[in-house]
Amino acid sequence: MAEQPRMRRARHEIIMEILKNAQDGKKKTALMYKSSLSFTQLEHYLNALNEAGFIAEKAGIWKTTQKGIYVIEACEICIRLTKEVK
Repeated sequence: MAEQPRMRRARHEIIMEILKNAQDGKKKTALMYKSSLSFTQLEHYLNALNEAGFIAEKAGIWKTTQKGIYVIEACEICIRLTKEVK
């Protein structure tokens, strides 16, 4: 049986995945593999998320901030609500 091609992820899905994976603190390499991103892609998202205050780096460890946790919660509410639309 042939593997089905992987669908492109939306930007918000990638952001959510990074923020969720970094909740306990992770190094860049671990985030890259857990989020299935190239190093260049990860760098782009980490810079944007850091500038927005959703994630922060300390001693090589990236961790989701409280503001980032609010983003996760808000996105999960939106996902739940949109699943109700038929």
